[in-house]
Amino acid sequence: MLDLLSIIVFIYLTGNNPSVTINATLYTPTLLMNITLPVQPLGPVTVVNSTGQSMPYYIMNNEVYLSMVNPGNITITYTPYIDALNNGTLQLRINTDYETQVYIASDVLLTTIPSNIQGFQRTGNGIILTLTPGSYVINFITTGLTTTTEITTQHITKTNTSQSISYTSLNYIIVIIVVALVLSILLILRRRR
Repeated sequence: MLDLLSIIVFIYLTGNNPSVTINATLYTPTLLMNITLPVQPLGPVTVVNSTGQSMPYYIMNNEVYLSMVNPGNITITYTPYIDALNNGTLQLRINTDYETQVYIASDVLLTTIPSNIQGFQRTGNGIILTLTPGSYVINFITTGLTTTTEITTQHITKTNTSQSISYTSLNYIIVIIVVALVLSILLILRRRR
């Protein structure tokens, strides 16, 4: 089935607005096809065809099932589920059957990086990691910097009405940690004199 279907997966880690976009091109018609979502969805999943019209689909676990009677393109867009760990770090679990590109904006600081990265590319306001099919865990924190994203892809912008963590409290925790670290360094330097 891989000869009949081309799938490109983008995961955007952009502070408070993470999103997953899957662009799929079907070369021959099929009555039923499934696409595995690389990250568990937090909210609703949007599936549209190349003209921007919504397409009917069925979702079970991380599998999206749909029918395409004509060859063409579809775009699947959703907000990924991100765990909040006890130490204030955020965690994204990726389990993908496809090559996946993860865009990490400059307001996101990685605390763990997957060991088997296929590619790494720096952009003007972030980086893009290319991951081979497999399972990954990426831990990160947001720094609160505001940036604009210059990557152009075909996806629908939607607002998410629910969040898994309060990002303002995370920013306060980060500031407190940085202040404590600076004060500790100053105290050590003062004792050496």
